Amino acid sequence: MPRKHQTILHNAFKRFNVIAAHRRFGKTVCCINELIDQALHNELKNPHYAYIAPTYGQAEKIAWEYLKNYCEGVPGYKAHEGKLRVTISRPNTRDAITVWLLGAENPDSIRGMYMDGVILDEFGEMNPAIWSQVVRQCLTDRHGWAIFIGTPKGTNEFYNKYKFALSHSATWYAAIFKASDTNIIPKSELIALKLEMTDDEYNQEMECDFKAALTGMYFSKEMALLREGGRICSVPHNSRLPVATFWDLGISDEMAVWFVQWDGSNYNVIKYMEEAGKGIDWWAKELSKLPFNYARHHWPHDGSQRELTSGKERWILAEEMGLRPIDVVNRVRIKGDAIDAVRTIISLCRFDEKNCEKGIYCLENYQREWDAKNKVFKKSPKHNWASHGADAFSTFGVGVDSRLSFSKDSAYNSSACYAEADYNEFE
Repeated sequence: MPRKHQTILHNAFKRFNVIAAHRRFGKTVCCINELIDQALHNELKNPHYAYIAPTYGQAEKIAWEYLKNYCEGVPGYKAHEGKLRVTISRPNTRDAITVWLLGAENPDSIRGMYMDGVILDEFGEMNPAIWSQVVRQCLTDRHGWAIFIGTPKGTNEFYNKYKFALSHSATWYAAIFKASDTNIIPKSELIALKLEMTDDEYNQEMECDFKAALTGMYFSKEMALLREGGRICSVPHNSRLPVATFWDLGISDEMAVWFVQWDGSNYNVIKYMEEAGKGIDWWAKELSKLPFNYARHHWPHDGSQRELTSGKERWILAEEMGLRPIDVVNRVRIKGDAIDAVRTIISLCRFDEKNCEKGIYCLENYQREWDAKNKVFKKSPKHNWASHGADAFSTFGVGVDSRLSFSKDSAYNSSACYAEADYNEFE
């Protein structure tokens, strides 16, 4: 039997739903059972459903046993262990229900599927594009439903989805379940947890406080101050001012670029772009289409690497393609210095909320790697969807000069300069 608050959810669900619930609430169990129930009552041909976690491994760890356990006893049920897929054959209609477990780290593996319903678990840890560019389209032709579930981790896209749901109550349902309200966890255990956790950790994990400061997030406090101060807003391009760009070259042609103007007192961050699988020639063409008067393009130190085919340094090839002038930023010896440079520069920034949306999420979700074995945060950052935008901003923090970066002065030539280092702060 479902718990009291799970029953409330089963009776309240609409087409789209955002559920913020404390740890051990049972949100995954609740939603898996909702999915199974919806699937068994679906009269469309060959229904398809999916449970999506931030990674494929997490999907298996969190939901696979639940899915199999709650499907046991259903006629026609079969678990496909190697593919994390359950099928339920329906002899009467000569078709089958299919339920997939998927990871959000590879959106292209989902693109093109159709879905009758989907659960997005810990949506705040996913690349926001997984919904807007992939999953939402999968639900269109069969009028599918979606449930976003998670525990708050700052004012990220999960928070935005919660706010959106509140303001679109005709088709969206939103709810928060705090440990202090549900009484699922005994009060004695909550008291013990308070003694062992910081106030911010407890408020985030158990009281579903979206505004609690996040442990392990590099720039969450700085970005929160910008939001509170109205510095994440509309920041239009000023055609009278030059534009400087700051890059992360990434790997496998995955790149990110920030576009910035300096007005004498503020760094106006007017645009963010990120693409994978596009070469420098594509970037040169795309940037030439924008109505910007470019000053200088700042690349991280790996821009000085030589291409195997030509033997030329990457920045030289880019300049030959029209992306000029390029300055290769010094390589920083200590990662903490790059982080501090970003923290210093953020307070002087104003971000265009619309054109920098994904980049802002990258900065808000850039975090340290957690060492599960030793129960501590590592000194190195976690490499995930937020890394490229944050690393490109590190190029900004380390390489910007309010006088030279926004000038085409030939005395400031586009040659690489280095600081000796054995640590790649952009990896």
